Amino acid sequence: MSNIPLAAEPPVVAHFKDDFLPLSETFIYTLLKGMRRYRAIVIDRRERQNPQQFPFDHYYSPVEAVGKWYGVVERLALRYFGRSPYLEGVIKQEKAGIIHAHFAQLGALIAPVARLLSLPLVVSFYGQDLSIFAGHEAWQQRFQLLWREVHTVLALGPNMVHDLQRAGCPAQKITVLPVAVDLQRFRYIERKPPATGETVCLLTVGRLVDKKGVDVILRALPLLSKNFEVRLSIAGEGPQRAALESLAQQLGVAGMTTFLGWVEHEALAAEMSNAHLFVLASRDDRRTGETEGTPAVLLEAQASGLPVISTFHAGIADIIDDGRSGWLVPADDPHALAKQLDVVIRRRAEWARFSRNARAYVENNHSQNVIAARLENIYDVCLGRT
Repeated sequence: MSNIPLAAEPPVVAHFKDDFLPLSETFIYTLLKGMRRYRAIVIDRRERQNPQQFPFDHYYSPVEAVGKWYGVVERLALRYFGRSPYLEGVIKQEKAGIIHAHFAQLGALIAPVARLLSLPLVVSFYGQDLSIFAGHEAWQQRFQLLWREVHTVLALGPNMVHDLQRAGCPAQKITVLPVAVDLQRFRYIERKPPATGETVCLLTVGRLVDKKGVDVILRALPLLSKNFEVRLSIAGEGPQRAALESLAQQLGVAGMTTFLGWVEHEALAAEMSNAHLFVLASRDDRRTGETEGTPAVLLEAQASGLPVISTFHAGIADIIDDGRSGWLVPADDPHALAKQLDVVIRRRAEWARFSRNARAYVENNHSQNVIAARLENIYDVCLGRT
């Protein structure tokens, strides 16, 4: 009989999520697939989304296991009684040692279960959840419980840390964990300007909703210098598409604007490879006040070598080195955006340097391996393994 000891099983983390996984939340999948010392399982309260794009072996859902009616019962039990028989059963079956909830509202809902099972709770905040749920009167009692019960709250950057403290989260419970990027998905190309007289290709990517500020980009186009030609490609779908297409017609820029619709990940990487500059005009939603967190697409654009022009909004200044890897302008200001675009297009000789800086920034601060290792170190602290 061999005397070689059997390797210990890796500790299990139960990741709690709704709708695993929308195409706009690739950053969560990137983080889970980057883990090496811990085994991740996913517990989804609803129906699975996009399994072809986000395959995951250790996946559980009461809807898939029993049916939609049982999923409704589970959600009601969690909301009104702080219990989730299915979730609790999976955690015990898998012998999970940590619960990690993605988005604040789910963390607030699952806090009673974490307390019941005596497990450390980690909650990732992503932006909209903080600006909408944490400040909503109907959720105040739940968030007061969350602040007491949570072991670690993960913020995307310093701006979010400040907002979390204002919302009542104890400072000692907050840890910064930036967005992770799978660098293998985005081929780096050093950006070189087109020949004189050729078109400068701009790209923006995101859901067509108010906080993305696509209308601001459209309003900036007629204000650009007439000394060069520009084309804007808009990748994304959403409720504002028809209104934005109408606005492009009204502004006389429909001929220089292409609405691509939703673009799959492989095709998006190709769009980024073909563009010269990336633009994202994020702002507070003018109706709801909803904000961004740290838009992963800005990191993906920089990973591909695209110099970026964006706005001083939410956590964007935390991920763009203004004046080195990109440029930032005031939010919701088409004149400021147009002025900066004019400067950047005229100073084309600087594109290559900004391109190199952008890629290096993401490699050093947001690569999948680096961020996943940091998360595992956080788990070590939760389990007292340090």
